[in-house]
Amino acid sequence: MCGIAGFNWNDPALAGQMADAMKHRGPDDRGIFCDHNCSLGHTRLSILDLSPRGHQPMVYRDYVIVYNGEIYNYKEIRAELEKIGYKFTTGTDTEVILAAYFRWGASCVTRFNGMWAFCIYDQERQTLFLSRDRFGIKPLYYYFDGTHFIFASELKAIKKHAVKLETDAKGLNFYFYQKYIGGDSTIYKNCHKLKPSENLFFDLHTDKITITKHFNLEHEIKQWSYVSEKERIEAVEEVLTDAVMMRLVADVPVGSFLSGGVDSSLISAIISKSKKDFDTFSIGFRDESYNELDYSKIVAEHIGTAHHYEFMDVNEDIVRLVIGAMDEPFGDSSVFPTYLLSKITRQKVTVSLSGDAGDEVFAGYDTYKAFKLARYVPRWLVGLSRPFVGTIGPSDKKVTLGFKIKRFVRDFDDTTSQRHLNWMATFTDQPRQSLLGDGFVPAAQLINYKGANNLLSVQLNDIYNYLAEDILKKVDLASMLVSLEARVPYLDYRLVPLMLSMPDKYKIRFFRTKWLLKKIAAQYLPQQIINRPKRGFTVPVSRWIKDSAMIREFLTERKYYENGPLNYDYATRLLNEHTSGQYDNARELWLIFVYNYWAWGQYHQV
Repeated sequence: MCGIAGFNWNDPALAGQMADAMKHRGPDDRGIFCDHNCSLGHTRLSILDLSPRGHQPMVYRDYVIVYNGEIYNYKEIRAELEKIGYKFTTGTDTEVILAAYFRWGASCVTRFNGMWAFCIYDQERQTLFLSRDRFGIKPLYYYFDGTHFIFASELKAIKKHAVKLETDAKGLNFYFYQKYIGGDSTIYKNCHKLKPSENLFFDLHTDKITITKHFNLEHEIKQWSYVSEKERIEAVEEVLTDAVMMRLVADVPVGSFLSGGVDSSLISAIISKSKKDFDTFSIGFRDESYNELDYSKIVAEHIGTAHHYEFMDVNEDIVRLVIGAMDEPFGDSSVFPTYLLSKITRQKVTVSLSGDAGDEVFAGYDTYKAFKLARYVPRWLVGLSRPFVGTIGPSDKKVTLGFKIKRFVRDFDDTTSQRHLNWMATFTDQPRQSLLGDGFVPAAQLINYKGANNLLSVQLNDIYNYLAEDILKKVDLASMLVSLEARVPYLDYRLVPLMLSMPDKYKIRFFRTKWLLKKIAAQYLPQQIINRPKRGFTVPVSRWIKDSAMIREFLTERKYYENGPLNYDYATRLLNEHTSGQYDNARELWLIFVYNYWAWGQYHQV
């Protein structure tokens, strides 16, 4: 992976500062390009063609590129271009992107199988062409105030500029609503994300931005629906296997995360069929309700990998380091074990495959089971059960059945969209208004949830929102902190619409999630792995809040609330309810802590 940056005027020193702010993304090389209209910066993590020939910014005729990502089918595209006369001087996919853009223009991205965020500067036409991959695996931010256009892989690079950055009310509300900031919003006004599958043209003459989409997932799903079920079932395993093997291309060591869950275990098992003693990686926790190490060891022994693992604890130093590295508040606490896993993985390899997105693509979340269940539960019955469900006490253990029942009942709603968003939410509208007061923005203005009352619509909205700006952001943040490239086979652009096109019975059958994936996995893995309950990759936030002096400080001291958007009295009430055992407010309090720590760190040393 790499870090990219640029802006629409000439300042080599500033371009260098932006690149240096992202050195963790690319510790192997640093480059700058400037002319009278544009400055570009780059930090490189060398993956393909480790020689200086892969240096960026890279120039090809009138084009200059800064690029972050991997195009797994670059050799096929290169061969196609060579047949029509193109000459190449490096072994990189970067040069292939430049030549493809020269040949096909912006439509070149439709030929790419991979993950990317890049900018191509056309010196003749005086345009900047930015593109982000189909599902948002790689981040790309930009700032525009009508005159100054600035882009980067991380917001911290944009903050090297002397631009006024004010808190955006929509971004703030999105964070407290869903624990991440979705859509094109960020925590700052005038700062935006280029959304997944978007291209952006910036005209350096007119300062005009034009954004278009280069991939339509619903259209691709519809095309697959015309193919017989039998052919699609056969194609899923074939495409998945090819997607995994494609993502092993590299000139550096490659490994795989192995949690012991079906998703990462199947990826590792597919690799092990052709690569013996392949490196796999896990971490263990001493709290048994959070520890999954034994499952990963069972899988590793079964498929014959060289398995590496450590018992690790998320302590206050880790919390400080990771939150301190965040561009904006991010409330998914699984970022901490993901960081620790990335850290031990980086000791052996530079690239690791990840099982992320298996739940969205193959329908693995408990909320999908809840969606099915809610179709058969009358509203009046839910209403009658609320007083009894409310008596279920809180727990410091991993997500319990009691918690799931309480959330199902508390957030039940007639509409599919509101019900699913409520189940995923931390602060729904009423409590968020109590926390933010005049800064409150209702949920209806935050997420454009569209679609029919069916499982596919629920999956699509998770892919567009939760996957892109929570799951993938978490993986990028955690892995890039240690200069590790993480690859996501389940997001191969051929596999996603193929699997989403399948009837529900291949996704959830008799409330058994990921039915087809588990059927495929049964050819590779022991039954105890296939049939084990889903546990997720979480940490004991509830206990941290009670035990950590640092967390309690940022929750209780008034100085962290002064001149800020949060209501101190309401936050104090949530903490008192939690510590007394009256209510489980751990998730709400965690978001408040993360925000206070992050916001304080923007202006003070913490």
